[in-house]
Amino acid sequence: MAFLAGTRPESWELEEERFLGSLVSRLSYGRRMAMLLTVGMVAAIEISNRLSINVFLPDMQGNVGASSDEISWVIILYNVGYLCSIALSSWMTRVIGTRRHLLLSIAIYATGAMGCVLSSGNLGQLLTSRLIMGFGGGAFLVRVVILSGVLFPGRARPAAVTRLYLVLAAFEVPYPTVMGWVTDTFHWNYAFLVDFPFLAIGAFLIWKIVPPGRIFQRRKEGHVDVWGALLLIASLGCLETAISRGEQDLWLQSNWIAAALVAAAIFFIAFLWWDYRPENPSPVLHLRMVVRNASLRSYFLVILIVGAFFGAGLYVVPQYLRFVQDYSALQAGGFISMYTLGLGLGLQFALHLLVPRLGGVRTLGGGLLILVSAYLAICYIWTPTTPTIVLAPVIFLQGFCIGPVILAAGNVVSANAPVADVNDISTTYFFVRQLGNTFGVTAATVMFDRRMTLHSSRLLDISNRLDATTRSTLAQYADLIHRSGGASSDPALGALQLFQNNVITQSRLFSYIDIYFGLATLGVVALISIAITQIRSKTGPHHFLPW
Repeated sequence: MAFLAGTRPESWELEEERFLGSLVSRLSYGRRMAMLLTVGMVAAIEISNRLSINVFLPDMQGNVGASSDEISWVIILYNVGYLCSIALSSWMTRVIGTRRHLLLSIAIYATGAMGCVLSSGNLGQLLTSRLIMGFGGGAFLVRVVILSGVLFPGRARPAAVTRLYLVLAAFEVPYPTVMGWVTDTFHWNYAFLVDFPFLAIGAFLIWKIVPPGRIFQRRKEGHVDVWGALLLIASLGCLETAISRGEQDLWLQSNWIAAALVAAAIFFIAFLWWDYRPENPSPVLHLRMVVRNASLRSYFLVILIVGAFFGAGLYVVPQYLRFVQDYSALQAGGFISMYTLGLGLGLQFALHLLVPRLGGVRTLGGGLLILVSAYLAICYIWTPTTPTIVLAPVIFLQGFCIGPVILAAGNVVSANAPVADVNDISTTYFFVRQLGNTFGVTAATVMFDRRMTLHSSRLLDISNRLDATTRSTLAQYADLIHRSGGASSDPALGALQLFQNNVITQSRLFSYIDIYFGLATLGVVALISIAITQIRSKTGPHHFLPW
């Protein structure tokens, strides 16, 4: 089997590849498929919950009495735990084995979910629970993707991945609607209870089906890399906190934000030094091998941008639906279900038609081009009164377009990876993508705050300059309140409040449109990066790009 970047494999890679080959040959096809679909079901629960959380975030905010700044930590802390979990997942699998790692992750995730159920009215408990959930949930998607490559190598993989995508879609499509219905009918915290029956079934099946021991075997003299894990978690925690809180606390004007950034850099440099030490035979991330992957190096920026698309898009759409269009949680969940339906169909379309015929790079470039067009279409059609019949197809199209981009990005990075390297390369790919997801949500939040201020001031300035029109509008609002508000109403004050609400709604709309225009610009940057990488690959002798 060809190894990456033209370099010789290390001895542990050859040993691990032989070990994996012998292990897979001892498992029947039915058992391998059952393993994949069981882990896929658990991954689908985590993904579906993560997709749905923004649907009832406004309800959560009102119940715990949090400001917009405070409730943002519900997303921030989950991402901190999620990133740390992804970074440690490859190493944890080697240390305690795949089955134990999955069961431990389910237990941690379920603990955090139950904490959310019991967090009604308690912001501190809610934030702690979300951190725990993220640390448990980060392992599932990475594991199921790695298992699909290890258990079904070569031509057997497309059929296995097709079934996996069907399982993911079976949960992702109805889940946002169901959680929105639970929120509207009962209470937001009860929406987390939807996870538990499937988590229990998944844990039982994993215990029965997944063989004990370690699917990914490293040298027997390997030790538990406690220092590497601690340094990496400390670096990620400081970095995530700093970038997520920077806008609210004025970045380097805040001493603790500056201290967090410096601490993140110091911890990461120390982690790199420790990871590369020859006396560390079983590091948390095997960076010597990852650096050899030319595709991962070349497409690093593109992977970050793909993650930003996935994070920022799912953050903005529910906000627009709840705050601009005034849809309920159930209705917003229905729109997100349209998005996930499009995503599932887009993944299947890319898996069976685009990637086999065009290859990973061409599919990635074409998908980005169409996705940019979808973003620009959204900028054009979004208004405070855009009808459902127009919104639903466009949100579906956004999900459908991002499917080929996600699949092709993963294909470019890991399509020709040796079996022994799939664990580390796939883990690194998902880590970088989730990092882009985090950066995307943070950038969307920062951009929203700044553009909201700009558009509000401009709209008020225009209203002052159009004084006659403004007075006429206020008079109409006052007359409406006088006729329908009763004797105790204050028409003048009510008219002013209605006018202010209209300004805020319009400012929100403009800010969301600006974010989508920014995403379209990022797509163009990704296309330029791909073109430059392709040009270099034709002129440089040491670059390897799978098609």
